[in-house]
Amino acid sequence: MSSLSPEPTDVVPDARTVTRLLRDQAPHLADLAVRMSPASGSSNWVFRLGDDLAVRLPREDHYVPDLLTEIRWLPFLAPRVDAPVPDVVATGAASRVFPRPWAVVSWLPGEPPLVLDDGQQIRFAETLGAFLQSLHAVDTAGAPRGAAHWGYRCGEPVTDTIDAWAEEAALELADLFDPVGVREAWRRLRRVPPATQPACWVHTDLSAENTLVRDDGSLAGVIDFGGLGIGDRSVDLLYAWSLLDAPARDVLRSASGSDETTWARARAWAFVGPGLLTIAGYRRSMPARTSRLTSMVETIAAEVGVQLR
Repeated sequence: MSSLSPEPTDVVPDARTVTRLLRDQAPHLADLAVRMSPASGSSNWVFRLGDDLAVRLPREDHYVPDLLTEIRWLPFLAPRVDAPVPDVVATGAASRVFPRPWAVVSWLPGEPPLVLDDGQQIRFAETLGAFLQSLHAVDTAGAPRGAAHWGYRCGEPVTDTIDAWAEEAALELADLFDPVGVREAWRRLRRVPPATQPACWVHTDLSAENTLVRDDGSLAGVIDFGGLGIGDRSVDLLYAWSLLDAPARDVLRSASGSDETTWARARAWAFVGPGLLTIAGYRRSMPARTSRLTSMVETIAAEVGVQLR
């Protein structure tokens, strides 16, 4: 197989592609029904496989390391964290059928936490906080250093480069936000102390797309561990201002064991990372996500006394 030349990397898989991959490399799963999942994200195509499994195929070559991270570390983390995470059921290699590695994982039941009442938000905050406490407490011996490759997911200190990102986003999003307001909000947010707690395991992308809830709002599972690594625990709180109203955010802060400076760093990074930069990058391809993040940016700015419109 290694001598075969893969097809061009712009191949777009369909259900037949997945079935061919399974017949070639995981024949014990090849008779299960395959259908595209609406849960496909920006990094992977996702196909449902029967009722209980999913197939993840990287969209581009630079997403392959993320998939390999999941394959390597999910079995290690699963028994150590306080929430269900996907089991790695099978893996596949690049071939003529599909030019990148791929994986079969368990499908976690649950719904994204998009519409939660006050009680459900509190329950979500409590259980997400418990998950974070358990993840951040896992022994880091032998773990990969560095949570992700760039920016807010690394929990890096604010630098001139980050200031330049904020300025660029302020100009690019001038039709959404007052650039003067964006600059002033960032000036107030950016003055945060560096992390003093030891680096720990961090998921780095605990958005609405990657968390699942039960009917009562409690955390049903966490998915998409491609950005997993060792870093500042604040990066796992970035989406608090997108997922939760103010009372539930307070619960999450307490339940996750976050101190004042960790919370301040999370808020600063949330404004410029999954906030301004993600809105600029996805405002046309993911309008629903952009709408949530637009509200998040406005909420954070309001917390430091700035109106953006």
